Amino acid sequence: MVSFDIVGDIAIIKFREDIDLNEIADYILKKHKNIKNVAVDYGVTGKTRVRNLELIRGERTETIHREYGVRIKVDISKVYFSPRLATERWKVVSSVNDGEVIYDMFAGCGPFSVLIAKYRNVRIYAGDINPYAIEYLKENIRLNKVGNIYPLLGDAKEIYRKIPEKVDRVIMNLPHSASEFIPYAIETLKKRGVIHYYEILPKDEVHNKNFDEYDLKILEYHRVHEYSPAKTLFSFLLQKI
Repeated sequence: MVSFDIVGDIAIIKFREDIDLNEIADYILKKHKNIKNVAVDYGVTGKTRVRNLELIRGERTETIHREYGVRIKVDISKVYFSPRLATERWKVVSSVNDGEVIYDMFAGCGPFSVLIAKYRNVRIYAGDINPYAIEYLKENIRLNKVGNIYPLLGDAKEIYRKIPEKVDRVIMNLPHSASEFIPYAIETLKKRGVIHYYEILPKDEVHNKNFDEYDLKILEYHRVHEYSPAKTLFSFLLQKI
């Protein structure tokens, strides 16, 4: 059986030429009564990293996803969201202390920011280049009744200048191109501040990864999930020296 992601009441099937998508969609709807919509994912494209989707069952791509006591409202055709990062998001929450200042550099509709704000007394600057993401972020702030999240619309290479204070922690969840933005993340960090950095790498290359050119040291790293047969999404905890 083909694997699929579930976001709220939507099942997302990754496109493959060797499978019957309609047959799989009907099977999912029959076996999972909570699923009302099925979409086919043809890949993530563009500067805003949004899925190219085709809805083949159901009528809508907007839903409310629940994880760890928060509700995330999102239109998966307009804003990227991955349910596979739920455990990773909770790991980040568990590492945050009350009183921290945080920059969520690629916040999307706010899953990291909202979850942290739900369980920790912090200030969070949450940026994204996608205007739909920022609107859903604002909606999710209201939906979960959390405060001290400040949405920032724009390119991460520019909006870091709008952050009026140095931060303790940066979240860089843009695994295909986060490396381009490391210098801008560093600009926002306090001395000894940390970065949660995500990158997709061949499994046998992770041991050679370093950030010496940025004066960042790796405190720890771990596998988040498999991305393909040859590559894995890794999480690195980096510290500014």
